[in-house]
Amino acid sequence: MKAATWSWDDGDWMRARVGRHGGDMPLALYCLSALDWYVSRFPLPLDWLDLAQELVPYVADLGFTHIVIDEALVGQPETGVCRFVETCHVAGVGVLVHRPTTASSTESEFLGWCQRCHIDGFEEDGDSNWAGGCRLFQSETTETSLTLYRRPQWRLASADYLALAPASRCRRYGDWVAALTPSEGERGLLEQMPDDRSALGQWRQTVHGDDWQRFAALRASLALMWALPGDKQVAMGVELGQMLSEPWPEPLHWPLLFESRHAGVLRLVADLNRFYVNEPAMQIRHDGHLGFEWLVDDDSDNCVIVFARHAESGHASMICLCNFQACVHYQYRFGVPSAGWWRETFNSDSVFYGGSNVGNGRGVTSEPIPSHGHAQSLAVTVPPMAALFLRHENWLGESP
Repeated sequence: MKAATWSWDDGDWMRARVGRHGGDMPLALYCLSALDWYVSRFPLPLDWLDLAQELVPYVADLGFTHIVIDEALVGQPETGVCRFVETCHVAGVGVLVHRPTTASSTESEFLGWCQRCHIDGFEEDGDSNWAGGCRLFQSETTETSLTLYRRPQWRLASADYLALAPASRCRRYGDWVAALTPSEGERGLLEQMPDDRSALGQWRQTVHGDDWQRFAALRASLALMWALPGDKQVAMGVELGQMLSEPWPEPLHWPLLFESRHAGVLRLVADLNRFYVNEPAMQIRHDGHLGFEWLVDDDSDNCVIVFARHAESGHASMICLCNFQACVHYQYRFGVPSAGWWRETFNSDSVFYGGSNVGNGRGVTSEPIPSHGHAQSLAVTVPPMAALFLRHENWLGESP
């Protein structure tokens, strides 16, 4: 059976696709190798229906909006592709494919295949003119609706920064802050992905310190990525913290989830995706600064950064505070854009994620003490190697 004769049951997804890909919806992509993911659960040969029945609930439960699958899907019979894509769409998960670089088909043939099989877009590698990224399609066509350009400087600078000892990070602080700052008006795609020399699912991230510090730094850097403006993409295994484990022959080693620190990373990724969908301030704001404001970008000695994200409405602003030293900062004061109560809504040092559970309880109230160019400020307890999210829940003061 060809895709042209397939009886589709994904009408709701296709009708809503133009809205999902219009630039207003948060996007979180899960990148995988079909074969590697499959062999972690089943014996060969690869069965795409079995893969879908295991993969789709897993990805949907973690809150990812799309999967990015490798070129293996392109060469499958169209009936199998349609069944796989339909299973994803019914569960509310989009499907992007990595565009083949050595395929004999022309661009028009590839796009025709995408349209017949209801593929939602494709990922392509960069070249001398652009850094690469993902192109998402409109509702019924393969015309590009949204392009997500990679921001590789974020990933490279973060990896270099975390590889240093905390005492040495002050020398790279300025470069790190510059890499975190979004380009004006550019949405960007933030990634936790292996480099070109590593196999997907078999890479290891270099983070300085003992196991506790390395896992804490990973949790904090993931929270930082979700808090920054831009869409998110992670490679399979990131959600297990597998890049911090001992090398395994399996691309995905599920028994790691019996360890609390690996299970904590999985829970953290799921919670971050829920925050991303439910918190307007963490989504893309269509102005020159993308709703982003630095509050502290000069504290190299303490390895602390603080920035605010503002929603279109001006309400429920969110502050992200990150500390990349393995010590607690008590009564850490910084200026805030609005007076009132700031609720601690997320703490990567929570015991639920495998942390030490240092924090500020329900939250903290601002004080009329000027700091960092603002009339109001907060004095907070900053956990070690951790990220905090504080949401403004009192409407006093000026809106951002």
